[in-house]
Amino acid sequence: MATPNPLGNSQPSSGPAVSVKTLHIAGILTDVYGLDELSPACKSVSCLWLLHPRLQTKQLMAGVATTCITDWNRRVSGSGDGGGKVGLIAVAFDQRNHGSREVDALANQAWRESNENHAQDMFSIFHGTAVDTSLLIDHLDSYILKGPDSPSIDQHLVMGISLGGHSAWQVLFNDPRVTAGVVIIGCPDYIRLISDRARLSKRTSYTTSSGATFLGSVDFPTSLISSIQSQDPKGILFNTSAIPTNPLTQSDQARLRPILTSKLGGKKVLVCSGGDDKLVPYHCSEPFLQFLKSAADGWWADGGLVVEDIVYPGVGHAYSEGMVRDTTRFVSEILAGKSTSPESKM
Repeated sequence: MATPNPLGNSQPSSGPAVSVKTLHIAGILTDVYGLDELSPACKSVSCLWLLHPRLQTKQLMAGVATTCITDWNRRVSGSGDGGGKVGLIAVAFDQRNHGSREVDALANQAWRESNENHAQDMFSIFHGTAVDTSLLIDHLDSYILKGPDSPSIDQHLVMGISLGGHSAWQVLFNDPRVTAGVVIIGCPDYIRLISDRARLSKRTSYTTSSGATFLGSVDFPTSLISSIQSQDPKGILFNTSAIPTNPLTQSDQARLRPILTSKLGGKKVLVCSGGDDKLVPYHCSEPFLQFLKSAADGWWADGGLVVEDIVYPGVGHAYSEGMVRDTTRFVSEILAGKSTSPESKM
């Protein structure tokens, strides 16, 4: 199943391109956008991590960086907030086995393109990208903000598209420093997503049992299930079991509460899905999102999680104009909240 370019032939952008510097950090070529645009009055820097789609490269995210940074800087310049004490930069890097890091082109392809290891390859690639995001968070500050009076990065956001969206879910779940995220046409339930893809691809491991023996087959080995239990959002919460559709029992709530609090407590998430997306269909994410919203609005309301779940009618596997607007608005709203916090006024 080939992956189209979700951004089409054009990049979302607003205004002139912002500055970009490419750094070598931990063996990864890292594009940092917006450093030159930081105000001299800046005391606090927020960093937006941009994770690109499958079969694409870090350069694809330049327009996203430009749009978000330009929108925030315009808001700051017109708000009279004291010269932009809260600044925004964005960072993009090639996902594993993509762009400058490509080792095996076939490993980026799906079953229909004759990659027999599609399930393992795709999960390990975007899991690796989530790990790389956390690694770069560890080290970025020391490369770009070195002076004794330099501001520091004290807020991290993640935005991913398609394969990058899958990875963004893992970053949100597994790195407490990332407090907000935008998931574009990505899925938090890998088993449901890849099982649906095996059905559509007519894999023998699925069709011979209508999916009953797909997990644990050569197409989805038992060891992959173990990785999903520790990294995949749905796998972390429910393992291979179905997500409950009825109200949770008190014991289930007691089990899930500390996990949700440690993984998502106080975080804000925008999820954008195409209503006509056939590659990452909304129905693969919907049970998990319904559970998450029900918890955040109900028995786990004290967890502080905010989830915006938007489905765009008529949109396929694409980063549509509506998604661009909502992403830009969401990022600026997160920074606006930061700009009113006590530490940003110091």
